[in-house]
Amino acid sequence: MRSGGFTTIDAIIAFAYVFGIIGFGIYLYKKQKSTNDFLLAGRTMSWFPVGMSLLATLTSAIGYMAFPAGSYKYGIIMLWMAMAIPISYPVVVYIFIPFYHKLKVVTAYEYLERRFSTEVRALASAIFILWRLTWMAAIIYVPSMVLSVVTNGSIPLIPSIVVMGAVTTVTTALGGMKATMWSNVVHSFVMFAGMIIAVILVFTSIPGGVSEVWALLVAAGKTNLTANIVGFESAGFFEKIRLYLVTDVTIVSLIITYSVQKMGNYCVDQAMVQTYLTGKSLAASRKGFLTNAYAYLLYIVLVTFIGFGLYAVASRLNFPSNLAIDNIFPYFIANVMPVGITGLMVAAIYGASMSSLNSGINSSVAAILNDFYGRYTLKVYNLDAGEISEKEKARRLKIARYSTLVLGTVVTIGACFVKEMGNIFDYSQKLINMFTGPLFGVFILAMFSKRATAPAALIAGFLGFVLGSLMVFAKKWGIDSLAVGVLWPAAISFFATLIVGVFLSMFIGKNSRDALNYTWRKVMAREDQ
Repeated sequence: MRSGGFTTIDAIIAFAYVFGIIGFGIYLYKKQKSTNDFLLAGRTMSWFPVGMSLLATLTSAIGYMAFPAGSYKYGIIMLWMAMAIPISYPVVVYIFIPFYHKLKVVTAYEYLERRFSTEVRALASAIFILWRLTWMAAIIYVPSMVLSVVTNGSIPLIPSIVVMGAVTTVTTALGGMKATMWSNVVHSFVMFAGMIIAVILVFTSIPGGVSEVWALLVAAGKTNLTANIVGFESAGFFEKIRLYLVTDVTIVSLIITYSVQKMGNYCVDQAMVQTYLTGKSLAASRKGFLTNAYAYLLYIVLVTFIGFGLYAVASRLNFPSNLAIDNIFPYFIANVMPVGITGLMVAAIYGASMSSLNSGINSSVAAILNDFYGRYTLKVYNLDAGEISEKEKARRLKIARYSTLVLGTVVTIGACFVKEMGNIFDYSQKLINMFTGPLFGVFILAMFSKRATAPAALIAGFLGFVLGSLMVFAKKWGIDSLAVGVLWPAAISFFATLIVGVFLSMFIGKNSRDALNYTWRKVMAREDQ
C-alpha cells in the first residue's frame, strides 16, 4: 500500500472537475426563459443525454458506495439484482413512457388527479418529495464521508457536507434541467472510468493477482450465487417463507424487490419521468431508456466486482479491523490507488452525487410547482396549460430557483444526520426505497383497475407508506413481528397497497365516467392531438 492519502495532485483533479461543472451551470443561466426550460429543458433533448441522465440520476454516489459495500458483505450473489432490468424494460418502454408522452404531463402525479382526485395527487406528490429528501440527504453525505476518509480526517465531515450541498444547490438553481442532463453525461463517463480502473486495481493489488483474489473469495464463501440460510433445509413450508422474509439477501429477495424498486423508479419517480419528458419525441425517450438499460447492467457488474474483490484485498493487505463497511472502499481509494487516480475516483464520486442531487432537486421543484403551487394557487391542472404572460413566466422561474435553494438547504441539514441511520447499504435499501412500493401501487391501481376508487387508493397508498415505515424502523422500535430483511419493505408495501386498494374499492367510493377515461387502455386508445 502507498502512503500519503489525498495528495495535492488528487485535490487539483477533483476540484477542477467540480468547478468545471459549476461553470457549465453559470453558462446556461441566461438561457432559462421559463419553467418549461428550467424543468423540462424545453422538451428538446435527444436520446443520448436522456439515457445517460437516467443512469446518472439513478446510480448516484449512494450506489457507488452502497453496492460495493453490499457485495463486500454478501458476495457475488448481488449480481442477481441485474435481473430487474430485463424484467422492468418492457413495462417501462411499452407501458409507461408512451403513456406519459400521450398525456403530455409535467409531473407524473398530475395524472392521478384525472383518474382519482386532487387528494390522491397531493398524497403521491408529497410521498415523492419526502422520498427524494431522504435520498438527497444520503447523496450529500456519501462523498463528504469519502473525502473525510481519504484525507484521514483532515477535511472534517460536516464542513464537507455543507460545501457539497451549497455547490450542487447553486449549480442546479443556475442551470436548470439542461445543465443537469449534460452534466450527467460527463458524470457518467467519469464514473465508468473510475469503476473500470477500480476493478482492475482491486484484482491486481495483491501478490498472485486475480487467481489469488479468487481463491480467497472461494474460501470465504463469497462466490456462492445462492444464500446460505441457516435452518432452511429442515424448516417447514411456512417457516421457509418466514426465513426468506427475515434474511437480508436471497435470490428471491434480490429479483423480486429490485424489480419492484426499478419499476417504481423508472415508472413513477418524477426524477425519472421528468427525464423522459425532456425527450424531443417518444422514440428519443425509448432509445434513451435502452441506452440506460445497457449502461446500468454494466454498472451492476462493475460495482459488484469492486466490493466482492475488496473482501479479499482487505484481508490480505490487513486493512484496519475497526473500519466500518462504508469506509472499506474509500480506504482502498486513499491507500492503494495511485496518485492522480485517487483524485479521479473522488471526482467520480462527487460527480455521481452532483448529478443525482441536481436531478433530485429539479424534480422535487417540479412537483412543488406543478402539484401544489400550480394546482392550489394558480388553480391550473398543468403548468403548461393556457397562455402564460412573460411576467408570469418570470415569476414561476423565480419561484423555481428559490425553491431549489430552500430544498438544497433542507437536504444539506438532513445529510448531517445520515450517519445515525446505519450503513449506507441498509439506509439506501430500507429507508429510501420504502417510498417506492406505495407510489408504484397507487399508479398500478389507477392505470389497470376499473374498480379502483379515489378514497380506496388514498387510504391504500397511505397505509402502504405506514407499513413500509414500520418495517424499516421495526428493530429500532422493538416491533419484532414486522422486522424483515433490508430488501423487503418496498416489495411488501407495494403488494399491500394493491391488495388494500382493490379490497376497499369494493366498499367505498365511486368512479365517474370521466375518471374511467384515464385508465391505461383508454388513454392509449386516443388519437394524438
